[in-house]
Amino acid sequence: METIWIVDHYSSEPKYGGIARQYDFAMELSKRGYRVVIISSAFSHYTHSYIFDETLQIEQIAGNAHYVYLKTHAYSANSGIHRILNMFSFYRAVLKNYKKIALQLGAPDVVEGCSVHPLTWMAAQKIAKHFKAPFIVEVRDLWPEMWLLNGEKGKFDPMVIFFGAIEKWAYKKADKIIYSMLYGDRYICGKLGFPKEKITLIGQPMDCARYDKSAKENADMIPKDILTFMQDSFVCVFTGYYMEYEGVYVMLEAAKLCEERGLAIKMVFVGSGAEQDGMRSYKEKHFLHNVYIGGRISKEAIPALLRRSDICMAHCANKTHEEAFKYGISKNKVNEYLYSKACVIYGRNDPDDPVAKSGAGYVIPPFNAHALADTIEKIYRMTPEERKEHGENGTKYIVENHRVDMLVNKLLAAYGLKDKEK
Repeated sequence: METIWIVDHYSSEPKYGGIARQYDFAMELSKRGYRVVIISSAFSHYTHSYIFDETLQIEQIAGNAHYVYLKTHAYSANSGIHRILNMFSFYRAVLKNYKKIALQLGAPDVVEGCSVHPLTWMAAQKIAKHFKAPFIVEVRDLWPEMWLLNGEKGKFDPMVIFFGAIEKWAYKKADKIIYSMLYGDRYICGKLGFPKEKITLIGQPMDCARYDKSAKENADMIPKDILTFMQDSFVCVFTGYYMEYEGVYVMLEAAKLCEERGLAIKMVFVGSGAEQDGMRSYKEKHFLHNVYIGGRISKEAIPALLRRSDICMAHCANKTHEEAFKYGISKNKVNEYLYSKACVIYGRNDPDDPVAKSGAGYVIPPFNAHALADTIEKIYRMTPEERKEHGENGTKYIVENHRVDMLVNKLLAAYGLKDKEK
């Protein structure tokens, strides 16, 4: 049985709230007769707590698929020295334990290393070299290019130079480069000069059956106060990080405008982040009775929440650096929104974004509360049939472009493995 190793620091099973990309791929690959080992951190980037406190914990998720959780350095904020120490501790933990993992779960025939962050590439390459296996690079964030685009660091910053050197080294060593952001080829090939035949676009997967099952069966996982607040209402929902670039204050201002216009809409926010206290202060200052701001809820409850919504709101832009996301961004939640059957509103500097091109909703100028309020009102005043058409367009787009079984076909081609189902 061919064995695939995926080294992904931030991956976890959906019930732990992490990025489910590798979980979905592993479940599908396991069905097709491959053994899959996902190596990740036992410390959650999202809850800042340990999923497991053991040095090494193996969890079986399917007959041929396992997660290996490694204990790493803890941190309480997603920036700063402790976050960096967490990255290096993951790198060391992988190299310390990979031979032990191979004895228990089988040596790899293919090794994939996934950014976010480039140290995972270094660890994966060392493993691939040891076992004489193909080395695959997956790019989900463009480190260090993103620091330059958003103005966080200059080109001569030591971190930019360090991670830039790793990036070019990894791309050169890789047998194949997978990228998940829509325009990533413009950077990897256009700016860095790597050949197009070395890269392949594999977006965020959607396990449609798992989503449908969660939407149908997991309503009881939504906190009762949210369900009470939403009852018999026209609802706009935001899920994810409470950060300025996510447009949370734009959405609150739009809620205020909708209330002033007498529109019977409600906004529900579920998530976490640095702006949570500020958002609550804004709500209290402006007496917004049409807004609910809650904490994180179970990842497995999100589909049920979205299916009970009329509008899903997303936003991704940098107020001072318009080019920050010019290569696109792989936001899994936007795919969840598109599949939800709700209408989607996305604040983005990209009129060609799939939200607009698929007919699933509207892409509006970012940081523009009036544009958001106007679009909410437009959708609010639509007939149910018109809103339903947007939802169906979104579902159709996901089924045709992001279904997990379809993307696994591309993944196997990138790995150089034959599809056993064919």
